Amino acid sequence: LILVDTAGRSHKNEKHFNELKSLLNIEKQKEVYLVLSATTKYNDLKKIVDKYSKEIKYNIIFTKLDETNSFGNILNIKEITKADLSYTTYGQNVPGDIEKLKPQEIAKNLLGGVN
Repeated sequence: LILVDTAGRSHKNEKHFNELKSLLNIEKQKEVYLVLSATTKYNDLKKIVDKYSKEIKYNIIFTKLDETNSFGNILNIKEITKADLSYTTYGQNVPGDIEKLKPQEIAKNLLGGVN
C-alpha cells in the first residue's frame, strides 16, 4: 500500500503533474484515488477531473461533507467522470472519519433530507 499526498501540488502546474504521472507509471497494478473536496466550486472540480481523466484512471474520494450542505457536485462529478465514488470523509479525524460512500445518504442530502 502506497499513499501519496500531493498537498500543495496544483493540477495546473505541468512539472508537478508530470512528476505525479511518472510516479504512477512505476507500478502497473494499482488503485488510484482522486481526493476532492465537496466544498470546491463545480467549475474548479470539473477542471481538476478533466486534467486527471486524460492521463489517469481513478476512483474518487469526496472530503469535507461535514462542511457543506450542497451535495450536487458529487452527482455531477460522478456523471462526467464515470469514476467510482469510493469513500467520503465527515470530519477531521483520520482515519476515523473516512467511510465507504453511502449512496442512500448522498441521495437523501441531495433531496433535502436531514441526517
